[in-house]
Amino acid sequence: MQHTTAIRGLVLALSLAAGAAVAQDAMTSTQVRAALTEGGYTNIHDVEFKDGVWKADVTDANGTKIDVRLDPATGRVYPETAGATSLGESDIRAKLTAEGFTRIEDVKFDDGMWEAEANAQGQRMDLKLDPEDGRIVSQSRD
Repeated sequence: MQHTTAIRGLVLALSLAAGAAVAQDAMTSTQVRAALTEGGYTNIHDVEFKDGVWKADVTDANGTKIDVRLDPATGRVYPETAGATSLGESDIRAKLTAEGFTRIEDVKFDDGMWEAEANAQGQRMDLKLDPEDGRIVSQSRD
């Protein structure tokens, strides 16, 4: 049992260490702009990589100015105007616990994504999670 826990801890630590650099390299700002344009967004500006996700100010199809976030690995767009999801706070907490996170706090749905703070291998992490499947989109040190 201790061996399995140690392996999980090592894998998590390695992914945390490499995550931010790999995630940003997955898409360039040019690719982010192209993905947003293809998604029907216009007036795209202030594109930046921050907190493990790409962020931009855009105008949506209804002419409303909004903020969006993009998954740096997949390009999936998370508009701040997204509504309720099939996952609730308890689902997010359960997923994070199953992945080995502890002291899970400040779980909230904000700007189209689930957010949480949690400990992983002694490090305090800020997490952003996909609202549909609970997958961790980004993790950055607090």
